Amino acid sequence: MTTAPFRLLAAAIFTLAPGVAWAGPDQLYQGTVGTARIVMTLSEDKAEVSGQYFYLSSRLDIDLSGAVQGQTLDLESRTTGDKLHLTRRGTRLDGTLTTAKARRLPVSLHAAGTPADLPADLPPKLSAYERWHLTGLQLTPQKAETINGKTIRWYREALSGIRLFRIESGYAAPALAAVNHALARNQWANVSAWFACTGYEGGPGTDVAEAKRPWLGANHVSYVWNGSWSCAGTAHPDFGTAGYSYDMRTGRELKLDDLLHFGSGPIPAEDSDAWYSYRSKRFAPGVVALLKRYHPEDMTAPAAGDEDECDYSDPEVWDFPAWALSDKGLWLGAYFARVQRACDAPDWAIIPWSALGLKPGEKP
Repeated sequence: MTTAPFRLLAAAIFTLAPGVAWAGPDQLYQGTVGTARIVMTLSEDKAEVSGQYFYLSSRLDIDLSGAVQGQTLDLESRTTGDKLHLTRRGTRLDGTLTTAKARRLPVSLHAAGTPADLPADLPPKLSAYERWHLTGLQLTPQKAETINGKTIRWYREALSGIRLFRIESGYAAPALAAVNHALARNQWANVSAWFACTGYEGGPGTDVAEAKRPWLGANHVSYVWNGSWSCAGTAHPDFGTAGYSYDMRTGRELKLDDLLHFGSGPIPAEDSDAWYSYRSKRFAPGVVALLKRYHPEDMTAPAAGDEDECDYSDPEVWDFPAWALSDKGLWLGAYFARVQRACDAPDWAIIPWSALGLKPGEKP
């Protein structure tokens, strides 16, 4: 389950989503700048045009914005300082790109077709432009390792350096297939996010994007993903933590509400108004009560007026925590406002398995 802090990564990444353009939505082009191959998407709104493009050699997005007058488009990237002067001829765009260092290169673009040679197990909601990001890419198998008698193997994508594991043994085959499919989708989603986050100097804007060594239990698998980024077009650098957990008896990805439920009534549908109300009025106070029981010293409120201290007794920091499973139980990662982000995700915030209904002798 992708937790609320990590959802901010998608919002923080500066992308100008295609809209309705002159010949329909999602105007997608491929072609060359000089001898380099690129893919571009553009969206027109009255006299304004915006979009982004990337070089197939690096895949990092470069933002574009500008004006259209008749058949002429004048665009500029605030990330790189590149300027494009393009003329529309049917489904083609031709013109020049002038770099920030005044180098002029010819541009020749035509309507892009469907990207070929795509990896398997891609996330289902990628746009055509995002799928072009991933065309021709592969994952390289790396070393295998054994954890709790079970074998995993890491896989790496070369351009982004994004790594994630697959499970090779230790669980029933149907569950292994389902979970490995989910892991592959997660990996490609993070590769796609890496390409979409370009830094202010035109290089990668993602500083950290990595999975911690997973926990492999008898019936559950869990891992934590850490990310930090500073994407061009965002107000400030940011970071986040996401947890992913699976039931290895069924292959199903778990949600936090599956494991932690407060109150006698059913949990409202996720992302509904009632669910948000449940999280703030029942769930978060319930988490505070549990953590005070098992971690009383860490949950002590700071002295009055000491605003620099982390107040883990405040229910608001537990509304939408990161979470993961381990031998000890359920770890929850508090989420603070920006001024106190150093307080995020304390290591000690673990609710033991016994509090989650694990029967004596039952293995997690």
